[in-house]
Amino acid sequence: MCPTKSYEAAAEWAERDATLPARSATALRGDDAAEFGRSVVARALGRPSIDPGAKPGEQAPRRQVRLPRAVSDQIDRIAAIQGRSASDVMREAITTYVERAS
Repeated sequence: MCPTKSYEAAAEWAERDATLPARSATALRGDDAAEFGRSVVARALGRPSIDPGAKPGEQAPRRQVRLPRAVSDQIDRIAAIQGRSASDVMREAITTYVERAS
């Protein structure tokens, strides 16, 4: 079954047929329920691919590299200043290098 159809069927059931106890202390409603539902779907589907050409469910290739401590610390500082992840900073740096070297 297509994940989108599965999601749509679950959403329709939740909106039309699901019943909650009137005085439930744990049942979420309204915006809280919607936010929780979005977080469940996001966890179930995983992170979006960083590769725009990737097929659904396909993960981007992973490379690992060891860095001198000073360089690693510098990457962390740059990421913190820019409000980005260290992975994003490194991806951008490698992409820039590869484009210039080609």
